[in-house]
Amino acid sequence: MKKYIIMVLLIALLGCQKEYQPKSASEAVNIAITSDIHYIDKSLMGNLLYESLERSDGKLTIYIDTLVSAFVEDMLESKPDLVVITGDLSFNGERISHETLAKKLNKLNRAGIKTLVIPGNHDILNAHAIDYSKEEAYRTDTVTVDDYRKIYNDFGYSDAYSTDPSSLSYIYKASDSLYLLMLDSNTYEKNSGFAPSSEGYIRKETLSWLEDELSKIEDANKLVFLHHPVLNVGANEEYHITNDTEFLNFMAEYDLKLAISGHIHAQNYLEKTADNILITNFGISSLAVYDHQYTLLSYEPDEAYNLEAININVEGYAKKHNPNDEFFTDFDNNAFEYFKKYSTTRLTKRFVGDDIPSDLSDKLFELKGIFNAYEFKGEAPAFKEIFESDEDYERILEYKSSYAAPFFNVFKYFYNDATKLTIMLK
Repeated sequence: MKKYIIMVLLIALLGCQKEYQPKSASEAVNIAITSDIHYIDKSLMGNLLYESLERSDGKLTIYIDTLVSAFVEDMLESKPDLVVITGDLSFNGERISHETLAKKLNKLNRAGIKTLVIPGNHDILNAHAIDYSKEEAYRTDTVTVDDYRKIYNDFGYSDAYSTDPSSLSYIYKASDSLYLLMLDSNTYEKNSGFAPSSEGYIRKETLSWLEDELSKIEDANKLVFLHHPVLNVGANEEYHITNDTEFLNFMAEYDLKLAISGHIHAQNYLEKTADNILITNFGISSLAVYDHQYTLLSYEPDEAYNLEAININVEGYAKKHNPNDEFFTDFDNNAFEYFKKYSTTRLTKRFVGDDIPSDLSDKLFELKGIFNAYEFKGEAPAFKEIFESDEDYERILEYKSSYAAPFFNVFKYFYNDATKLTIMLK
């Protein structure tokens, strides 16, 4: 009798899983996209982690569980057709972090909101997988490529249109007129016993597999998703894939107009023409950094891709689930102040030098934190007005070629408002 009851329960649970049914060719498809969650399981957190975050890059890792839970709740309420996460799912590849995140995201699959993932450079065979919960830091289990595929089997792999035998890439059918090319751009084989490789590359075997598969769906629209940018959407030349020219030409040959990437944590886009085809690389901001947003892509069949950044309702979620935590009573302001402070802590006074007045040095640090917030949420052009209207702007101009140079140079890369974008398909 007990066995029978258990079987019934299992069948009921399995019945809660709703299979995604591709839309018809004429139907719109809505895709919520986020990236670089860097989720770490609560059991691994402790004072050593909190201390390291104070010298980090401004990720709100101490509240990552709340951020992910708020994101999931927002998705359950807004009900996009698909959710896509473009890599760096885990903090540093910890097995337990992957397993816990998969359980949280599976709430979306069960609700019929198909969730698709690809790995990032932090996710697999990472020697930095650390347990910070004790007085000393200890290594904890990371995952292999096979482990990753098993943990996230229900997040694109089990019902993919096609999977790449040479990597963790796959193609997913969103509708009869739209296919998602979910590409693994990572180089795990170059990981060392000390650090993961951050280099991005699209394997030749993957390109051969894509050529075969794209010939079968040449009349449909295709969206490219990968962790590393194809174009230099950030200010660091090393962040995009190393075979960028080859892949850009590949995109032009197969009329792939849009690539969506993560990795740099900041929201930005860049356009480039290859073989008379205008190609856009849209970089998605990290869920873990201010302004804690996702991007909604609305596909209008054969017409356009419309992208729009949307803030997660963290404060609303926290009122129900973390009512006693004062950080969430004014979340937007507190999150801004946190990011402004901790996104600059790796800079030292040598960043501005001893021959600049101390008050101006402090001003540059303050402005750098503010700029980071605008840059990462995709509103860098709006900072330019703030910068140029600052009461000390004329004094700052005196250091345009030295200590203030980063403020002026960065606008060479972040000159677009990346909170909204429309890409026409015709």
